[in-house]
Amino acid sequence: MSLRFVTLYVLLQMVFLSTAGYANTTGYDVVTLKNGDIYNGTVAQPRFTLKTDYGVVSIPYARMARLLLGDDGEPDRITTHFGDRFSGELQERELTMLRVLDPTLPVAVEEIREIQFAHRTLRPKIYRAPDIVITQNDDNFSTRVISEELLMTSRDGLKITNSSDIQLLDVVSLNEGEDYLAQITSNDGEIVQGKFTQPAVTVETRFGSRLEIPFAHLSRLALRVNHSGKRTRFLSVLRVNPADLIQDSMRDGSLGPQMIAIGGGSFSRGDLQGDGDSDEKPPVKIRLAPFAIGIYEVTFREFDQFCDDTGRGKPDDQGWGRGSRPVVNVSWEDANAYAEWLSRRTGQRYRLPTDAEWEYAARGGTSSRFWWGNEVLPSRANCADCGSLWESEMSAPVGRFPPNPFGLHDTAGNVFEWVADCWRDNFSAETGNDTPAGDGECGKRVIRGGAWSFPVQEVRSANRWRDFPTRRSDDTGFRLVRELDD
Repeated sequence: MSLRFVTLYVLLQMVFLSTAGYANTTGYDVVTLKNGDIYNGTVAQPRFTLKTDYGVVSIPYARMARLLLGDDGEPDRITTHFGDRFSGELQERELTMLRVLDPTLPVAVEEIREIQFAHRTLRPKIYRAPDIVITQNDDNFSTRVISEELLMTSRDGLKITNSSDIQLLDVVSLNEGEDYLAQITSNDGEIVQGKFTQPAVTVETRFGSRLEIPFAHLSRLALRVNHSGKRTRFLSVLRVNPADLIQDSMRDGSLGPQMIAIGGGSFSRGDLQGDGDSDEKPPVKIRLAPFAIGIYEVTFREFDQFCDDTGRGKPDDQGWGRGSRPVVNVSWEDANAYAEWLSRRTGQRYRLPTDAEWEYAARGGTSSRFWWGNEVLPSRANCADCGSLWESEMSAPVGRFPPNPFGLHDTAGNVFEWVADCWRDNFSAETGNDTPAGDGECGKRVIRGGAWSFPVQEVRSANRWRDFPTRRSDDTGFRLVRELDD
């Protein structure tokens, strides 16, 4: 390579790096083309501009982590080094790769499948972004709410709420996105449901882009959650001991489900009162070894990654949306196949929980009917008469309700969860350990936790139900256990 070219390359790097606004770099960007070619270097683009459904987002190069170009009408997706996710249409049509030993390479965006960006030492200006937005299409980003007052029409009439008085704002989409129902959770715990008189909420991203997000496009708005010492239940996982949190890396660098380690111990499985049947009787004292279990039910995003990797057909989402919703329309066999795949990808042992492990985790150390007590309380779960936005209609995105004392979300309601055990009508033949009931083939498998379509008595911690292991349903998903080293 000539000295003239080396000098030109260095000058181009210096100009680009100063334009992008950072001083030092580590590693190279990796551009993968649709034909399979892969190039390493630096993408010479100061900013990336994405046209979204609610405005234009401009993201500095130094903040980019991944760009995935959509196919067949799918949106382009940007992930930042902060973890922000945006989807829309990339406005740049050609990018230039600067390479060390090869000529500069211009690449048409239509030829690119994805770009993985190296992490940079950053200097670009970042705007105040204490709030978090999640949209119906599963965009998720930090922001600052500009709108000061929101006027809601509820069953009790008009209510004016200042944004500083709001902790959470949840929205469920109705009539194929043409209508919506919203719920405000105020700082003092008051819950109000209704619709807003204004069409949209105005926010500013950490990159300085101002967006108008229609309420019908919004899924959740969590306010003042990015301040240290100001942690709401939205970030309840931050209240968990970090030593108990587990999230394994896969071979491609992506992360598996978030798990929480639970110490072993004894508890009484079942309910002497039950629901009139014998499947919860007699209560049995069970001793469990320590294990880790999913903080959330396995989501469509996580299961779709498994499908993409293995060529498996993706389950139907009922038109409710994928992303962070719990995966449904998966059989017991599908759930086990996912666990085996995750085990191979991480080198750890994942599996379905036993019936005893599931109830122990769901109770969170309590012995009451529900983990929060013996009485039905509003907005604690998603079931047919639980008072939630989604009740009797559809599943809710994971984590929309408070966690139990162990830090687990949605163990009551939302979707039933497959466990390892064969179905038995009672506990009389059970042993006092955590061995799953039944070996090999069995007619039905146990499902736990109740669902959005079932009444509140079915979301009790002791409630058990059953289904055929090959059956797929819109109210059944699963969460996994990860075995711990001895």
